[in-house]
Amino acid sequence: MADPIHKPENGPIAGETLTIDEKTYRTCLTCGECISRCFLSEAYPDMNPRKLVHRLVTGRAAELAASEFIWACTLCARCTTECPKGIEMDALIRRVRGIALREGKAPARIVEGVEKGLEVGNNVGMSGEEFVDTAEWLAEELADEMEDLPEEGLSIPMDREGAEYLYIPNPREYTSNPNMFQTYVKFFTYAGTDWTLSSRMFDITNWAYYLGDHEAAVKLLRNLVEEARRLKVRTLLSTECGHGFKILRKDAERWLGEPLGFEVMSVVELAHQYLQQGKLNVKPGSIEARVTYHDPCNVGRKLGVFEPPRELIRAVAGEFVELWPNRKFSICCGGGGSVGQNTDMAKKRLEHARAKRDQILRTGATIITTSCQNCLSQLHDLQARYEMPVEVKSVIELLVEAMDNNLSS
Repeated sequence: MADPIHKPENGPIAGETLTIDEKTYRTCLTCGECISRCFLSEAYPDMNPRKLVHRLVTGRAAELAASEFIWACTLCARCTTECPKGIEMDALIRRVRGIALREGKAPARIVEGVEKGLEVGNNVGMSGEEFVDTAEWLAEELADEMEDLPEEGLSIPMDREGAEYLYIPNPREYTSNPNMFQTYVKFFTYAGTDWTLSSRMFDITNWAYYLGDHEAAVKLLRNLVEEARRLKVRTLLSTECGHGFKILRKDAERWLGEPLGFEVMSVVELAHQYLQQGKLNVKPGSIEARVTYHDPCNVGRKLGVFEPPRELIRAVAGEFVELWPNRKFSICCGGGGSVGQNTDMAKKRLEHARAKRDQILRTGATIITTSCQNCLSQLHDLQARYEMPVEVKSVIELLVEAMDNNLSS
């Protein structure tokens, strides 16, 4: 039986005075810098980051909990990147979402995903047996396509204790976008990676984080951490996933109150390490296209991982051009923070993301790449909605394509 959704007991609820970080929020200078950086300001003229802070500190939290704005917000944190008072808008939004969750106003799809995560360890409700079967089937299909296989053939290491890396995928990889799963398997095979998957924990996402349900978020995190410890791996390797990687890298030890006992890396960081060590069969110009890169908000702005993906792209692209602005001031794709999973925001999230569309088109690039699967999904949808003349690829997808080109040349 599924565990019930854990309602946030330590946060403000309707009618209560804001107590958590109240002093910080009350120091807001109302300077308006946050408004100028929020891509939702035009879509919600009656609400913006500054107004949100004001309503919280004046006891109007219940009003905010009923607002669509809190679910349209992508938690991108661009608005408060250089807030003179250090206000963290993404944390504040999650607090308000926790109020909405307690009042039964949270998006049903996100709530359902958390319930499944607590029950079986992933937000799609797939059993371990189903996952193993799916992974093996995808590997068999891939083996028929690959030209350069090791002598022992292609197999998926599962539950192997003592492997160097425990790879945790995003459910998109074994449900809606299995080509991505095969891309990562190819990468590990080409690079000779000592890796394993888990048949118990195969979901890097943490949708409870989106809901502002800290208790459930910690439980989902601990399940991942305990599995890495059980398998005695040296490194927990995150797929290209923004918030899942950010939680493990930045929040995990603070949330759990203890050292993890292993390293946390993203697959892009591992690829960059391999590039520096000369382990990747790539050469400049392998991808004959102008390529640009979108900085995911969690990977870039919140973790500061800016250069590894760029160095990988430069290693294979015929031409690399930057979006502007980029790095910590990058414009959000518009699909993060649960917005992409919230069916109520399906059409609006694409309308809200026109600034990102325009930014991409200005580069003249024919490929837009990124290192977050949520961003990938949103960029694919933007490309289709506005018929943008670009291909959308992940950094690892681009890298593997270059490796394939070199093997066949």
